[in-house]
Amino acid sequence: MTERQVRQSGYALTEVLVAGAIASAVIMAGMGGLGLSARGSNRADMARQDVLEARNITARLRAGIDPAQIAEAYPDWQIDISPHDRPVDPLTGATLSQARLLRPHAGSADFTLFLVFLEAGPIGQEEGGQP
Repeated sequence: MTERQVRQSGYALTEVLVAGAIASAVIMAGMGGLGLSARGSNRADMARQDVLEARNITARLRAGIDPAQIAEAYPDWQIDISPHDRPVDPLTGATLSQARLLRPHAGSADFTLFLVFLEAGPIGQEEGGQP
């Protein structure tokens, strides 16, 4: 080998620095994408948990359990009960009620569910009717 060939074998310092900068940029972009994916997965898990708890609360309301007892069991939830089209059934005294279930989350959208359910009236309860 001649002296000129010996000096030109290998990489220059600038080539190594540019290659390192490109590699670090690719790694940073990949890590950012993984972080976004993890946050999205966490939000999906929270939404799934909210849906399961809302279904449980809904089932308890429809079963006639007192909303105060449900609120004690689910302290993270805000349960608002209001009248809904209040025609009272003359035979049983049953009425329709609307429930608004709200679960605020820090840093993400609130989860709100509206449902309408039948409440047994005092006549149906006195005669042993089902709620």
